[in-house]
Amino acid sequence: MIKDREIMLSVREGDTHTLGLLFDKHAKGLFNYFQFQIRDRFKSEDLVQNVFYKILKYRHTFKDGADFRVWMYAIARNEKINHFRNNTSITEAVDPELSDEWNRNPEIDLEQKTDMYQLKKALGMISSENRELLILSKYTGLPYSEIAELLGCTVGAIKVRIYRAIKELKAQYLNIAGE
Repeated sequence: MIKDREIMLSVREGDTHTLGLLFDKHAKGLFNYFQFQIRDRFKSEDLVQNVFYKILKYRHTFKDGADFRVWMYAIARNEKINHFRNNTSITEAVDPELSDEWNRNPEIDLEQKTDMYQLKKALGMISSENRELLILSKYTGLPYSEIAELLGCTVGAIKVRIYRAIKELKAQYLNIAGE
């Protein structure tokens, strides 16, 4: 199986048709990254497209030894920051009522829906930095080493920050569940 880095190096050298392989592999993870923070399906889709446009536009900056996912999520983080900078009337809070699969699936029982609602509400109440860490680690599946590289710190620091983020999420969840 061809590694992402090899595909990106091929794109960097001018074989731009292979970018579709990276898109097919990573678009869903990027969409989830944006959707959990922005809560706008169409804007999230647009931001995914923007990320791949910038990957293509700035392909010459991809370094030989770089990790593709770290580079891609760095672009995605910048897109997210620009989105919130340019849309100051939009809040970062997660709205658990928006069109989620769990809201449309009748097989999921009421208790599970309630738990999921409370968890998503709690996720929206924690700090944006902690929310991003949890989304990167739990929803997009980036390993701690890649998150550390993306954020420019050590793996140990990421472990501590994620532990604190989970602790903050748990406190918010228990607060909501106790209401």
